[in-house]
Amino acid sequence: MTGGAPLKPWLRMLAGRLRLKALGAALCVVLIACFGSWVSLRYTKTVMTSVTDTTETYLPLLTHAIDASDAMRRLTSRAHALLLSCEAADGARQVLPDGSLSTEFEVIERLTAFLQSVGIREYEVKVTSAKDELVDAFRALSNICDTQAGLQRSFEDQRAQAMAAIASLGGIINRLRQDYRPPSGASGNTQAILPFLEVLSARLTEVENELAQSHSNSQVKAGDALVVKTRDAVSGLSAAFEDVGPLLDDDGRTREREQIRGLIDSLSRTILGPGGIREIWNRTSLFYSGTVITRMALTRADMALAWALQGMESEARSRYRHALDETRSTTEEARWVVSSVTVVIALVLLAAGWMVAARLTRPIERLKAFVMKLRGSEDLSHAVPEQLLRRKDEIGALAQTFNSLIADLADARKRLLSESRAEIQTQYERLSAAIESIPQGLCLIDADSRLLVSNSRFMSIYDLSPGDLRVGTALSDVIATCQENGAMPMDGDSPRGQAADPGASIFQRPLLLLNFRNERTILIRSARTPEGGWVSVHEDITERRRQEKQIEHLAYHDTLTGLANRRLFRDTFGELLARDRRPCGVVLLYMDLDMFKTVNDTLGHPVGDQLLVAVAERLQACLRDTDHVARVGGDEFAVLLTDNPTNDEAIRVSGRIIEKIALPFDINGHEIVIGISVGIAISPRDGTDPDRLMKCADMAMYRAKGEGRNRYCFFEPEMGTKIHARRTLELELRKAVEMGDLELYYQPQVESGSRQIAGFEALIRWHHKERGDIPPEEFISVAEDSGLITEIGRWVLEQACLEAMSWPDSIQVAVNVSPVQFRSAKALLSDVRSALLLSGLPAHRLELEITEGILMQDTAANLELLDSLRRMGVHIAMDDFGTGYSSLGYIRRFCFDRIKIDRSFINDVTTSKDSQAVVQAVCGLCSTLGIQTVAEGVENEQQLQFLFDEGCSLIQGYYIARPMAVADLQRLIVDWTAAL
Repeated sequence: MTGGAPLKPWLRMLAGRLRLKALGAALCVVLIACFGSWVSLRYTKTVMTSVTDTTETYLPLLTHAIDASDAMRRLTSRAHALLLSCEAADGARQVLPDGSLSTEFEVIERLTAFLQSVGIREYEVKVTSAKDELVDAFRALSNICDTQAGLQRSFEDQRAQAMAAIASLGGIINRLRQDYRPPSGASGNTQAILPFLEVLSARLTEVENELAQSHSNSQVKAGDALVVKTRDAVSGLSAAFEDVGPLLDDDGRTREREQIRGLIDSLSRTILGPGGIREIWNRTSLFYSGTVITRMALTRADMALAWALQGMESEARSRYRHALDETRSTTEEARWVVSSVTVVIALVLLAAGWMVAARLTRPIERLKAFVMKLRGSEDLSHAVPEQLLRRKDEIGALAQTFNSLIADLADARKRLLSESRAEIQTQYERLSAAIESIPQGLCLIDADSRLLVSNSRFMSIYDLSPGDLRVGTALSDVIATCQENGAMPMDGDSPRGQAADPGASIFQRPLLLLNFRNERTILIRSARTPEGGWVSVHEDITERRRQEKQIEHLAYHDTLTGLANRRLFRDTFGELLARDRRPCGVVLLYMDLDMFKTVNDTLGHPVGDQLLVAVAERLQACLRDTDHVARVGGDEFAVLLTDNPTNDEAIRVSGRIIEKIALPFDINGHEIVIGISVGIAISPRDGTDPDRLMKCADMAMYRAKGEGRNRYCFFEPEMGTKIHARRTLELELRKAVEMGDLELYYQPQVESGSRQIAGFEALIRWHHKERGDIPPEEFISVAEDSGLITEIGRWVLEQACLEAMSWPDSIQVAVNVSPVQFRSAKALLSDVRSALLLSGLPAHRLELEITEGILMQDTAANLELLDSLRRMGVHIAMDDFGTGYSSLGYIRRFCFDRIKIDRSFINDVTTSKDSQAVVQAVCGLCSTLGIQTVAEGVENEQQLQFLFDEGCSLIQGYYIARPMAVADLQRLIVDWTAAL
């Protein structure tokens, strides 16, 4: 008994017959696999020996040779690029082996290392020698490039000096040409000098052209012809100066002559002198010829390396092909042997598999058939076949386990059905609660048009009872009950114009509006369900429609007065004109309140708003029911007179409106008196387009304001002509700005005591080619309205500062600044700063003149801008003081450098006591505050003496000098200084 104990594991294994069969099959497979592996290894060793020789010797040798050939081609390309860089002298020469070419030389070094490792000594020596020679050639060529780049830098420095001298010389010649350009009545000396100046300018242009596109190696390509041509150009320039120099001396231009002589001498030294451009050309030509030896060495090294690589590559390819042929023959032999062994193994395995399948797969197939039958049936009471249950192997154990599992599944199914019914009931209750909680009414209809579900909101919307909404009720009965309670479709008011099937019920249309007892509006949205029924959502939108109508009213009416706004008025106007083409069919009255801004400024905007409401009520009282009135702007109103009104009717209504508006208004205890100006346009006489008529009426209204306000005025065609003329003037002014047709004149400002010139005021002038001189007061307003004043003002600042640089340091320049420029503080500060930097003019020599109107627009912001200008060092003057809304508060809050007394007070200062009092008050006030005063428009000695007696600081006017061009200004400074 004790000796049989070790046999029990073997007996248990044999009892499980499936294990024994599987073990036998596995042993058979292992033996067959071992035999096949032995055959494969035998031939694999032979193939690997051949492959090793190929992969470790011949293939790497071929690869290194190809890489070295590619590196050699790249080196050749770099050599040509370096030669081009030497010719261009641009400094692009960092190509030494320790630089950008290190990668290519490393490839060649790897090849020499591999040749040494495999013992190919012949090619190793050739490659190493060619590589070293190539490195030396590159280094020599790099040094040449350094020398050439240094010559090019020297050439650029000399050419920069020459071009600077040419620019300065050109500036002097151009100024002389401008001064000697012959106006009417020019002297004979002027006509004699100008041609010589033109020749001198032409010779200077020749020298500039020769140098503009030159290079340090230009002589290498062009030969000595370039040097001769440049020398002749400089000689021609000197000869031209010798012709014009004596004439300049005769005309008193000695300083300009000396400047020109000095610049020409400097230009000659830079081009022809020692170390100049000509000497750099000669050195570059000599040095360029010395690069031939380096180029030949580079070519020789390139060819030696190419021959070595070509021979080595050919030998590597030959050995590689031989190794491949040996590998291919061995592989072919192995293929037939391994194929034969594989076929034998496959046949043996097939036979063994068929025997195993006969014993293993049939019971499994019977078990599978039972499972498929059980799956197709809902009855889980079927049992596994007995012949499977009686088996003693693993299949029998599997059948017994599966039988127990079916019994457990049957029990679990019963429990799941019970729990599912409880869960469904819970979900149903939750869904019912959710349907009841939504704010819209819900109605669900099945495919037979019977009620399935509805909520309490649906019942309350249509005042239904629970008995009317029992499940299964016909849809037609539900609709009939709703209609009996007062629900009726709204004709033609379906949202977004949805087209519905006329045969469908009201609960079966995608979108529908219902009117319920004229109390509320109900929106119905319906959609089909997947089962063929309908679901409809019913929403009470009464409040929403009321809000939409209110929003629509606000979109077309003025919120303050309740009148139609510009949009509604424009639409109504267009409709009237479109359907009424009779003569005098429509009369448009365009009105603007007079003195309304004063009410807002003095009493505040709330009072102004109440005044607008009162004006609207009076306007409505003046009109008939067929007329239309609208508020189209802040204090602008428009009236349409319809029903075929006449001119007399328009006059009568306009007069009544003016009369009613002129009566005093009582607003919060304030008695307010205003007026109204009316412009009248008539259709079709003045046009048939609403925009055109409103434009015509607007022009007529502004005519009424210009004629004294509080009156009416009919549109006349010449009003449009004036607007067209203004538009034409704007276009011509824009073109004049682009073409540079504007110019600056200067009027001097003289100290009243010493009679010294203290400064000049810059005045803009426009000489039109066809219309002659156009006064500034005519085109400045156009420039301000069109926005051109910003560009013009920037140009005036730059030009005045540039020209002031040629005056004595004690003389200032005054520039007028438009109120439009003050609206953009950053732009004005930038323009002033740019003009000072561009010209180099010290800030204290620039004075900006502003008007009182600028301070009234936005006092705080404008005073801040003036402080910023003051901190830059710019002087500030108040122009036309006393003509506008003069306020001593402005002078107290900002200390101006100068106050300019307007010419209207100076004209009759010797005859009018009022003017004398104003001038005396201004001079006394400014003297106390330490502010200089400037009197404009001084035209006689009596005015000058009066102003001197009153302590006026500066004098400006025709008595001193008229505005003059730049050329006359220079002579005035010289003559005035000499006279003093």
